[in-house]
Amino acid sequence: MIKILIAEDEPLSLQTLTGHLRRRLGEDALIEGVSNGREAVERARQIQPALIFMDIEMPVMNGLDAASILHKTQPEIPIIFLTAFDRFDYAVGAMRAGGTDYLLKPFDRAQVNACLRRTLHLPEQVAEQPDETENPFCAQFSVWLAHHYMQDVSLEQAAEAMGMSSFYFSRFFRTAYNQTFVEYLTAYRIRQAVRLLEETEIPVREIAPRVGYADAGYFSKVFKRHVGVTPTEYRNH
Repeated sequence: MIKILIAEDEPLSLQTLTGHLRRRLGEDALIEGVSNGREAVERARQIQPALIFMDIEMPVMNGLDAASILHKTQPEIPIIFLTAFDRFDYAVGAMRAGGTDYLLKPFDRAQVNACLRRTLHLPEQVAEQPDETENPFCAQFSVWLAHHYMQDVSLEQAAEAMGMSSFYFSRFFRTAYNQTFVEYLTAYRIRQAVRLLEETEIPVREIAPRVGYADAGYFSKVFKRHVGVTPTEYRNH
C-alpha cells in the first residue's frame, strides 16, 4: 500500500491535491492530510509515508522547520514542498531543509504526476481514473458567484469567501479559468444581461443594477465592448 502524507492548511488546496492523488494512485492508497508542521512530524512518525507533500507557510510550525526535523529522523522519506510564493529564497530554503522537489501553487496535474514518477518510481503510463466531478475550486466559486455577481464585489471579497489570500486566489483563479477574476466576472455579468434582454421586457436601465452595474451608461459601454452593440440595439435586433 502506498502511503502519502499531505501537510497543507488551505482546505481547498488539500482537497484538490488529495482528489488528484486518489485518482492517480487508486483506492488502495492511504492518503492523509494534516494542517500544520507539528502534526506532519507526528503523523509521519506513525504511518511512515512513502512521500510527503509539505506546504511551506503553515501555522504552529512551518513546513521548512517540520522538514528539517523529518530529514534528521526519517531521511529516507522524500518531501515535495508546496508554496504559492515564487521566490528563489523559498526554493533554496526548501532544498536545504531536505526537500527533494518544489511545486509552485496552484500546481497542475502534469507537475504532480512528474513528482510521483520521480519519487515513487511509477511507470510513465498509469491509468488515471476519470474525474467525474468539477474542480472543487470551480464548483465552490460558481455557487458563490451566482449569488453575488449582482453586487459590487471585489477580488478580495471573493478570495475571503473561498478561504484564500488574495494572492493565492488570484493565482489559482488564472490557472483554473485562464482569465483574471475581473475578466471572468465581467463576462459572466454580460451573459446574464444577454439572457435578461432576450427573455424579458425589463428596461435596460433596470437590467444594469441586476447584473452588478449601478451606472446604466457604464453598463452600456461594457456591453458594447463585449457584444459589439449596445443593450438596446441587441434587444431590437
